[in-house]
Parts: sequence; C-alpha cells; structure tokens
Amino acid sequence: MAELKMSLFPNITVEEKNIMEELRRRTIDDISPKLLEDKSLFFRFCKARDFNLKEAENMLRKHIIWRKEMQLDSFLTDYKPPEVLKKYFCYNFLCFDKEGGVVRYLDYGQTDIAGLWNSAKKIDVFKYVVLCLERDVEALKQHSKKIGKLAYQITYIDNFSNLTFANATHMKNIETLLYYLKIYLDNYPERIKRVIIINANSSFSFLFSIVKNIVPSAVLSKVLFFKAEGWKEELLKIIDADDLPVFLGGNKTDPDGNPLCNNFIIHGQKIPENYYLCNYERKLSLASDAKKLIVSRSSKEEISFDVSKMGSLLEWEFETKNRDIDFSLYLKENELGDRVELIRKQRIDTCYDTEKGCFKCEKLGIYTIAFDNTYSWIHQKEIYFRTRLRVAPEAEN
Repeated sequence: MAELKMSLFPNITVEEKNIMEELRRRTIDDISPKLLEDKSLFFRFCKARDFNLKEAENMLRKHIIWRKEMQLDSFLTDYKPPEVLKKYFCYNFLCFDKEGGVVRYLDYGQTDIAGLWNSAKKIDVFKYVVLCLERDVEALKQHSKKIGKLAYQITYIDNFSNLTFANATHMKNIETLLYYLKIYLDNYPERIKRVIIINANSSFSFLFSIVKNIVPSAVLSKVLFFKAEGWKEELLKIIDADDLPVFLGGNKTDPDGNPLCNNFIIHGQKIPENYYLCNYERKLSLASDAKKLIVSRSSKEEISFDVSKMGSLLEWEFETKNRDIDFSLYLKENELGDRVELIRKQRIDTCYDTEKGCFKCEKLGIYTIAFDNTYSWIHQKEIYFRTRLRVAPEAEN
C-alpha cells in the first residue's frame, strides 16, 4: 500500500497522518481508480471532520455512493449540458492563483435569474455546476504536476453588482443554491480556499442571511466581504496582475484589448426567449391547498400577514392562468406609519414556471403582498397561489 506523504501536507501531525492512513486502509477497496488519483482525498475528508476517524469514514463512504450515483468517473466526457447554460451561465474559470489554486468568477448580480429558470431545468443547472467543479478538480490535478506541488483548493470571486431584491428573493434560485451548497460541503470538503464577495449590497445581505444558516463556521471564516471598494487590492494579493482581467483590477485583456475579457468570461446578460422551455404544465390550479384569486381589470388585490416574531419567513408561490400580473410586497410597521415598499413592483409572467419567493421579516408589522392589474383595461387575471408565514429556527430562540 502506498504511504501518504507528510510532505504534501507539512502541517499535519504524526497522529493525523496515522488517521489518514487508517482511513485509506478502511476504504481503499471501495474507491475507484479515478477517485484515487486525488492525492488530497484522505486529507480533505479527515480535516473536514477534525480528524475524527469514524466521522471521516462515514463522510467518505457517503461520497463514494453519491459519486457512483452521479457517475462522476465519466462525467467530464459523458454529460452534455444544454446550450443555454454553456452560453449564458455566468460561472467562469478565471485563472490559477499565486499558489496554484483554481480561481472561479461568478457574475451573480447580473445573472438573468428569471430567464435562467425559464430556459433550464433545476437538475441541469445542478449538473452543470457539478461539471464545472469536476473540471476544476481535473485542472488542479494537471496544474499540480506542472508546478511540482500539490494544489487542491479553489478561490471563488462572487460579484453581486446590480443584484436586485427580486433576484435575491427568487425562491427557486434560493432552493437550488441551498441544495447545491449542501452537496458541495458534503462531497467536496476542504476544496474552498476562500470566497471573495464583491459589490455586496442590501439585496445580497438578505440572500446571505438565509445561506449562512447551512454553512459551517469553518467555511464562513473563509469568506471576505467587500462593497464597492477595496476588493481589487485584495485580488492582486492572491492573483498575478497579468492573470487577472482589467475589469477586476488586473492587466489581462482580450487580444483586441477588451478589458471585459469576453473571449473567456461569460458576463450576465438577458437570455433570449428562444431558449425558453414552453412545455410548462400548470400545477397550482390543480392543487387542493391552492387558493384562487380573481383580479379584475384596472384593479388590484392584496393579501396581508401580521408578523409578530422577527425573523419569520414569508413564502409565496403563484401562477396566472394566462397573461401577466404586477407583483410587489409592502410593510406597515404601525397604524400611523406609511407603508414601505420592500419588493418593487415587477411584472411577472408564469407562462414557463411557477413564481416562488421568500422574504425574511426583520421588522414587526403588517406585510402585504399585492397583485396589481391596474395597467390592464381589458383583461381580468386569474391567479392560483399558496402563501405561508413560518417562524425560522433562529427566530424561535
């Protein structure tokens, strides 16, 4: 049996090395040759469980099962993602950092969230992210050979510039993000080197307030937050200027001098409607617990909730029988105060999917969902909806 080299992980103790060796001995017969190519495998799973052998073995065995179910050994060659994701999903391999780790850039803020979910199934978005991650793992393996030392971690640069509250509260987006994060943390432990959040705004703060509940403190400690300033200097500390695009503070451009590096970076843009999936079958109208609402022409209807516990989550989903409707969310904290618009009025067409959303109620008061049809002089709108006000776990304490 090949012995794990302490030189690959210079900071581990002899006891930790022995735990890694034992994990290898216990699981080696169940690990595929492809997975065994990862020299950081046993170290990562042990470190993720603080070198508790029993917990590390349990985690690794679950990963082995998941890997077989996903057929990851052949995923890079066998999985063919939809064209819309290859062209418009803003999740980019950027470069290698100064220590040899992969750097990924995500233009989250300008992603066409509605267009994405109108043109791609959740399973394909999930598989595409896994595909990118497997590509990163392969790139790290090859780059390690090139530089003569083990590189196994990834830096993520997440740009939240222009993130709207509508996109931050998009329920399907939140659900998929939480699902992906759990899969990532369970199956790619210790891959995250750092996460650099840039151009964070109030909409990001809402999204992060939900996401952070499932992220371990050890991972949260790797997250750096920046608003509009300071992040370019931080990026140049870890990435050579010649490898970093000009729009991120470096020197790299496209061959024609374009600082946005469109030759290899996909920036957020509107997804053309010819990619939209048009076979959506409406389900809420058939659901026994869904309510029906008729919004007459040139009028609006409202649904109110009295929130008595801060941190409560207001969730909604709805679909129109046909055409579109204006949607917004308001808060009135007391009888004498003015009503404040929390989610700006937006026109929503559920032709391609059910509209879902979630709002964390940081203040007490009356929250009101408004379906506004005042812009239509001809057509009434038939809406089927479900709403729920629930107390988040942290709000119960």
